Amino acid sequence: IYRRNFISLPFSNEQEQSHKVSKLISAKESVIFDVISDVQSYKQFIPFLEDSFVTERDGNGYASEAGLQVGWKQYDERFVCKLTCTPHQSVIAESITTSVFDSLYTEWRLTPVKSRITHSGDLTNCELTLKYKFKNPLYNTVSSMFADQVTSIMIKAFETRVRQV
Repeated sequence: IYRRNFISLPFSNEQEQSHKVSKLISAKESVIFDVISDVQSYKQFIPFLEDSFVTERDGNGYASEAGLQVGWKQYDERFVCKLTCTPHQSVIAESITTSVFDSLYTEWRLTPVKSRITHSGDLTNCELTLKYKFKNPLYNTVSSMFADQVTSIMIKAFETRVRQV
Protein backbone atom coordinates (compact mmCIF):
# COMPACT_ATOMS: atom_id res chain seq x y z
CA ILE A 1 0.00 0.00 0.00
CA TYR A 2 1.41 3.33 -1.03
CA ARG A 3 1.03 6.14 1.49
CA ARG A 4 1.57 9.76 0.73
CA ASN A 5 2.03 12.49 3.28
CA PHE A 6 -0.49 15.29 3.17
CA ILE A 7 2.36 17.77 2.87
CA SER A 8 5.47 16.76 0.93
CA LEU A 9 8.68 18.29 2.14
CA PRO A 10 11.27 19.35 -0.40
CA PHE A 11 14.48 17.38 0.06
CA SER A 12 12.78 15.08 2.57
CA ASN A 13 15.02 12.19 3.50
CA GLU A 14 13.11 9.00 4.15
CA GLN A 15 16.11 6.66 4.00
CA GLU A 16 18.04 5.41 7.00
CA GLN A 17 20.95 7.77 7.57
CA SER A 18 24.42 6.53 8.40
CA HIS A 19 27.35 8.48 9.83
CA LYS A 20 30.77 7.19 10.77
CA VAL A 21 33.68 8.85 12.51
CA SER A 22 37.06 7.42 13.53
CA LYS A 23 39.52 8.84 15.98
CA LEU A 24 42.86 7.71 17.38
CA ILE A 25 42.71 7.95 21.15
CA SER A 26 45.75 7.72 23.38
CA ALA A 27 44.48 4.98 25.71
CA LYS A 28 44.26 1.21 25.86
CA GLU A 29 41.19 -0.30 24.21
CA SER A 30 40.25 -1.87 27.57
CA VAL A 31 39.96 1.58 29.18
CA ILE A 32 37.90 2.96 26.29
CA PHE A 33 35.68 -0.14 26.30
CA ASP A 34 35.04 0.29 30.04
CA VAL A 35 33.85 3.87 29.45
CA ILE A 36 31.64 2.97 26.47
CA SER A 37 30.08 -0.08 28.16
CA ASP A 38 29.30 1.87 31.37
CA VAL A 39 25.98 3.19 30.06
CA GLN A 40 24.76 4.13 33.53
CA SER A 41 27.47 6.83 33.72
CA TYR A 42 26.64 8.48 30.37
CA LYS A 43 24.46 11.08 32.09
CA GLN A 44 27.60 12.45 33.76
CA PHE A 45 29.41 13.42 30.56
CA ILE A 46 27.22 13.35 27.42
CA PRO A 47 25.63 16.71 26.47
CA PHE A 48 21.81 16.93 26.55
CA LEU A 49 21.48 13.60 28.35
CA GLU A 50 19.06 13.85 31.26
CA ASP A 51 19.31 10.20 32.37
CA SER A 52 21.05 6.93 31.54
CA PHE A 53 20.10 3.60 33.07
CA VAL A 54 20.66 -0.16 32.81
CA THR A 55 17.66 -2.50 32.96
CA GLU A 56 19.39 -5.85 32.27
CA ARG A 57 22.91 -7.29 32.44
CA ASP A 58 24.47 -10.29 30.73
CA GLY A 59 26.34 -13.14 32.45
CA ASN A 60 29.57 -11.09 32.46
CA GLY A 61 27.92 -8.11 34.15
CA TYR A 62 27.82 -5.92 31.04
CA ALA A 63 24.66 -4.01 30.19
CA SER A 64 22.50 -6.02 27.78
CA GLU A 65 19.53 -3.63 27.90
CA ALA A 66 19.86 0.04 28.75
CA GLY A 67 18.21 3.36 28.11
CA LEU A 68 18.76 7.06 27.67
CA GLN A 69 16.65 10.12 28.21
CA VAL A 70 17.60 13.00 25.94
CA GLY A 71 16.43 16.52 26.68
CA TRP A 72 16.91 19.68 24.65
CA LYS A 73 14.56 22.67 24.67
CA GLN A 74 11.04 21.22 24.16
CA TYR A 75 12.40 17.84 23.08
CA ASP A 76 12.36 15.10 25.73
CA GLU A 77 12.68 11.48 24.59
CA ARG A 78 13.35 8.31 26.54
CA PHE A 79 14.32 5.12 24.73
CA VAL A 80 15.67 1.66 25.49
CA CYS A 81 18.27 -0.30 23.50
CA LYS A 82 19.47 -3.87 23.34
CA LEU A 83 23.24 -3.94 23.85
CA THR A 84 25.88 -6.40 22.74
CA CYS A 85 29.22 -5.89 24.49
CA THR A 86 32.28 -7.75 23.20
CA PRO A 87 34.99 -7.00 25.80
CA HIS A 88 37.70 -4.62 24.58
CA GLN A 89 36.40 -4.79 20.97
CA SER A 90 32.91 -3.39 20.46
CA VAL A 91 29.64 -2.16 21.90
CA ILE A 92 26.52 -2.33 19.71
CA ALA A 93 23.20 -0.74 20.68
CA GLU A 94 19.92 -1.23 18.80
CA SER A 95 16.74 0.57 19.81
CA ILE A 96 13.80 -1.52 21.00
CA THR A 97 11.48 1.21 22.27
CA THR A 98 11.21 4.73 20.94
CA SER A 99 8.42 6.96 19.76
CA VAL A 100 10.72 9.15 17.65
CA PHE A 101 12.82 6.66 15.64
CA ASP A 102 11.87 3.93 13.19
CA SER A 103 15.37 2.61 13.77
CA LEU A 104 18.42 3.58 15.80
CA TYR A 105 21.73 1.69 15.70
CA THR A 106 25.04 2.64 17.30
CA GLU A 107 28.26 0.68 16.99
CA TRP A 108 31.60 1.36 18.65
CA ARG A 109 34.61 -0.59 17.27
CA LEU A 110 37.94 -0.50 19.07
CA THR A 111 41.21 -1.53 17.42
CA PRO A 112 44.58 -1.34 19.19
CA VAL A 113 47.26 0.48 17.20
CA LYS A 114 50.98 0.00 17.76
CA SER A 115 52.76 3.31 17.98
CA ARG A 116 55.85 3.50 15.75
CA ILE A 117 57.48 5.78 18.27
CA THR A 118 56.78 4.04 21.59
CA HIS A 119 55.88 0.54 20.31
CA SER A 120 53.26 0.40 23.06
CA GLY A 121 49.61 -0.58 22.81
CA ASP A 122 48.34 2.63 24.39
CA LEU A 123 46.84 3.93 21.16
CA THR A 124 43.39 2.83 19.97
CA ASN A 125 41.42 3.52 16.83
CA CYS A 126 37.90 4.27 18.01
CA GLU A 127 35.25 4.06 15.30
CA LEU A 128 31.68 5.20 15.91
CA THR A 129 28.91 4.30 13.47
CA LEU A 130 25.48 5.85 13.91
CA LYS A 131 22.51 4.72 11.78
CA TYR A 132 19.00 6.04 12.28
CA LYS A 133 15.70 6.87 10.71
CA PHE A 134 13.21 9.20 12.35
CA LYS A 135 9.49 8.51 12.09
CA ASN A 136 8.97 12.16 11.13
CA PRO A 137 10.39 13.04 7.66
CA LEU A 138 11.04 16.62 8.79
CA TYR A 139 13.33 15.33 11.58
CA ASN A 140 15.21 13.23 9.00
CA THR A 141 15.75 16.26 6.80
CA VAL A 142 16.86 18.55 9.62
CA SER A 143 19.03 15.93 11.33
CA SER A 144 20.95 15.22 8.14
CA MET A 145 22.38 18.74 8.40
CA PHE A 146 23.71 18.17 11.92
CA ALA A 147 24.46 14.44 12.17
CA ASP A 148 28.20 14.72 11.50
CA GLN A 149 28.49 17.38 14.21
CA VAL A 150 26.51 15.26 16.68
CA THR A 151 28.66 12.21 15.96
CA SER A 152 31.82 14.27 16.50
CA ILE A 153 30.45 15.73 19.75
CA MET A 154 29.70 12.22 21.01
CA ILE A 155 33.15 10.83 20.28
CA LYS A 156 34.73 13.94 21.85
CA ALA A 157 32.64 13.45 25.02
CA PHE A 158 33.83 9.85 25.30
CA GLU A 159 37.44 10.83 24.62
CA THR A 160 37.28 13.45 27.38
CA ARG A 161 35.75 10.89 29.76
CA VAL A 162 38.53 8.38 28.98
CA ARG A 163 41.11 10.99 30.03
CA GLN A 164 39.23 11.57 33.31
CA VAL A 165 39.20 7.93 34.45
